[in-house]
Amino acid sequence: MQLDILAIGPHPDDVEIGIGGTLIKHADMGYKCGIVDLTAGETGTNGTPEIRKQEALKAAEVMGMMTRDCLGLPDARLAVTEEMLRPIIEIIRRYQPKIVIGPYSKDRHPDHLRAHQLVREAAHLAGLHKYPAAGEAHRPPVVLQFLLGAYSDPSIVVDITPYYERKMEAICAHASQFALRADIEVQTYVNDPAFMRGIRARDQFVGSLIQVPYAEGIVMDEHVEINDLMSLPGRQRMSHNRNRR
Repeated sequence: MQLDILAIGPHPDDVEIGIGGTLIKHADMGYKCGIVDLTAGETGTNGTPEIRKQEALKAAEVMGMMTRDCLGLPDARLAVTEEMLRPIIEIIRRYQPKIVIGPYSKDRHPDHLRAHQLVREAAHLAGLHKYPAAGEAHRPPVVLQFLLGAYSDPSIVVDITPYYERKMEAICAHASQFALRADIEVQTYVNDPAFMRGIRARDQFVGSLIQVPYAEGIVMDEHVEINDLMSLPGRQRMSHNRNRR
């Protein structure tokens, strides 16, 4: 099965937080989208790998994903090594995605930063025919970055307003991380209600950049070729006109 979009995150729930609305939107548009979690999140304060796997699969169903895989790399110990690159290369070759999306390059969380480096290297190495990994060589034409634990002015802004409550439903599917039940769970930064308010506030701010209620930002390192200026969306042209007033 070839995927149109493959989103790769270091932990279960990271993709939902950073780019969940965009994936839901594209799945509803008919594109084949999938998620790869590099780790099972086994060092998280709450939950177990088994619980988190079931939550991740539930979230993927809410989002309309074609597939969700966990590579089982060591949580909190990600490193750019050949042993950790190979399974990422092989899953890129397996799904032959047209677009790969990984975490932002300047994220402050060590696992997020290492995940970015792993995704960038793996996307390149997957295209080398002689690289010793399983699968047919494939280099994704487009590699993007989603915002997670750090913010940057986005290169692309995606309106996710009609899909926002489904994004929040997918995040909340990870109940072991975001729901606080005093009888069994330890209070953490992420299950404090302020964390969820922060996600919503960020997505509202990004939405304000294009005058919509909610949006997600994507960062690109490469320049993009465009052959027809008239293909630019009208809202963007309107925004530019407003900025000149």
